[in-house]
Amino acid sequence: MADNFLRLPPKKLGLVVKTSSPEAIALGRQVLGKVRSLGMEVVVDAQSAPHLETPSGPPRGELGSQVDVVLVLGGDGTFLSAARGCPPTTPVAGVNLGTLGFLTEHPAEQLWELVAALATGDVHCERRDRLLCLVEGGGGPQRFLVLNDVVIAKGTLARILVIDVEVEGEFLSRYRADGLILASPTGSTAYNLSAGGPIVHPLLPALIITPICSHTLSNRPLVVPLSFRVAVRVHPGDEDVFLTLDGQYGMPLDERHVVRILPEGDPLWVVRPRQTSFFAILHDKLKWGDWGG
Repeated sequence: MADNFLRLPPKKLGLVVKTSSPEAIALGRQVLGKVRSLGMEVVVDAQSAPHLETPSGPPRGELGSQVDVVLVLGGDGTFLSAARGCPPTTPVAGVNLGTLGFLTEHPAEQLWELVAALATGDVHCERRDRLLCLVEGGGGPQRFLVLNDVVIAKGTLARILVIDVEVEGEFLSRYRADGLILASPTGSTAYNLSAGGPIVHPLLPALIITPICSHTLSNRPLVVPLSFRVAVRVHPGDEDVFLTLDGQYGMPLDERHVVRILPEGDPLWVVRPRQTSFFAILHDKLKWGDWGG
């Protein structure tokens, strides 16, 4: 499902740059002047502001709630950090200054065309489902919105993990593996892809369950409806186990914890290039059909 979900005309644009990239910083300084000349106010997150020599705005995780649209100059990691606190009423546009760029889909050479379109609201927005991750035990429950994936993995010296998974209250499997990935369709092209999981079209309402280096050959990735509730537990004795959310935030896990994936997550709206389909992105990023020579 696609729709124009940008409030018209947008009055405030949030700007986030990859602070380790000189190219992103240089372009960010140019964007400041251009956006202001188009009649919009620019709010720069606190992490980016010192590099752009501009007044500091809110922390990155709170930026989306204070603007009409967020523009990200960087890679997928920068995009994920910017999107983490965005409500479903604030679309995010990503300009790829990183490497693979499945989330930052706009090429740098189309930056000024994108900025002009954002100023008028003439953009193509696409709904992306996010996972609601609830961590129970070891204190009060903690809730997280996740765009890409929830990963349970061992530390460097940990033994093979034993992980129990339930789906809709029914026992699914006891995985003996290096870890487990619970991915959204948007996250299917991230860690899930590297671990041998399936690529799922981002508009499908689905949840992907992928073991990492399973020690049981019959264990295979599984795709279930996004409406299903999943519960995950690690076994007693498993030490140095970590839960990582979108590669941005981590916390230790033990047998006291239950990790639940629930269908109530608010969606994120992503500003996408009009002329580029998901299949064209796969062809370009993964070099499908590229025989060389």
